[in-house]
Amino acid sequence: MSEERAIPPAEPTRAPATGDPAPSLGAFDVGCVVVGGIIGVGIFFTPQKVAARVDNADLVIAAWAIGGVLAVLGALVFAALSTLVPGHGGIFRYIHAAFGRWPAFLYGWANWLVIQSGALGVVALVLVQNLEVLCFDKPGLSPDAQVGIAAAAILLFTATNVVGLQVGKRVQNLLTVLKVLALVFLVALSWCTVARPEEAPPPPSGKNVVAQLSSALLPVLFAIGGWQQGSFLAGAVRRPLRNLPLGILGGVAIVIVTYITVNLAYLDLLGFEAARASKAIGTEAARAGLGEAGGRVLALMVVISAAGIMNTICMAPPYVLLAMAREGLFPAAFGRLHARFGTPLLGVLGQGLWAVALVFGVHLFARAANQTTDTLDFVCDGVVFVDWLFFTLCGAALLRLRRRAVHGAFRLPGGDLVAALFAAGALGVTIGAFVAQREASLTGVAIVAVGLVIYASCMRGRAVPGSRG
Repeated sequence: MSEERAIPPAEPTRAPATGDPAPSLGAFDVGCVVVGGIIGVGIFFTPQKVAARVDNADLVIAAWAIGGVLAVLGALVFAALSTLVPGHGGIFRYIHAAFGRWPAFLYGWANWLVIQSGALGVVALVLVQNLEVLCFDKPGLSPDAQVGIAAAAILLFTATNVVGLQVGKRVQNLLTVLKVLALVFLVALSWCTVARPEEAPPPPSGKNVVAQLSSALLPVLFAIGGWQQGSFLAGAVRRPLRNLPLGILGGVAIVIVTYITVNLAYLDLLGFEAARASKAIGTEAARAGLGEAGGRVLALMVVISAAGIMNTICMAPPYVLLAMAREGLFPAAFGRLHARFGTPLLGVLGQGLWAVALVFGVHLFARAANQTTDTLDFVCDGVVFVDWLFFTLCGAALLRLRRRAVHGAFRLPGGDLVAALFAAGALGVTIGAFVAQREASLTGVAIVAVGLVIYASCMRGRAVPGSRG
């Protein structure tokens, strides 16, 4: 019985926020946020990294299939959590409900400073590089100019999502449909192109299958994570008991089918050996099907996809800062929606401006240090470690919160077994990321540790807004 009392109720104990606009998002809108949050620029470079870490094409598809299974488990877990713990904030609210304030604060801290803002900066740079190829057929701008244009792109999408959820939603839906159609075009191109002749298999790496798949899963999970984006703005969803699970599960299903067919297309267009040796797998695959024009076609696909995920990041994650502020774990001003636009104004601005600062800061640091680290690899592996560390907590949170009887909550097929499998899988990914990429993982640990210091010094004694205690 003591354990039951330790678990907070499904509804927040504070009074509901007043003045929030009526929920306006449907299942299709949630699905577009999920698809937009997952399908970004990763699918245009991570397949090469996956192929380089395994010995044959069958293991490439096996790695993406395993990632797809984890994504389905994650979607089921989040569909259940979103109905057990309603409202804005997603992972923050689930961890807060199950484990309390400081683990939830650590998630919100890492999500703001690293996971979302870092990804926004990297994707903005990728967008600029491909805009150059689209307009001039090859990169030609100086690094300083690239960073300046990337910062301007971040500010553009930040402004779009300041002026209203309806505006951001329409931009999101359009970009999501366009990016899926672009990837369908790439798959269709492989069907219309003469298949490459069979290649001699490469010499074996000497690693066993488990070791190969463990390493290959890191870039897979970087590209396939993102189903949590739909849960961040759950408080803006109409009929959430229906539309949230439908949107999350439907969005993940679309992504899995798209990713596996795109990888098959890469292998058909290039062959396994060329795919694993490629410097730009998406561009080379498009050129294999369309000739020299393929480079610009692929650049257009990347620009659309990058724009879509940038809009997702500017639209959904700021609601985590809103939820944090309403629980007394962030400055109170971040807990208010703008009177006219109905958006978390300070959250959108805080995330966008921090992403701009990161872009300039990392650029200046790299130039001063003459850095040669592969930034995409470093960010990819570091984000996977931090992301899946908190996904592990989400699986454990569902195991704990399912003990509450909530009328009308999503009935999770498999119940505790699905939650336990997801938690175990996420923990395995976290450990594997740390072992395989220790430097990037330790960077994530350091940032989370700084959050623990901030919580202990500034947030621990803050009261929940509206409480009397």
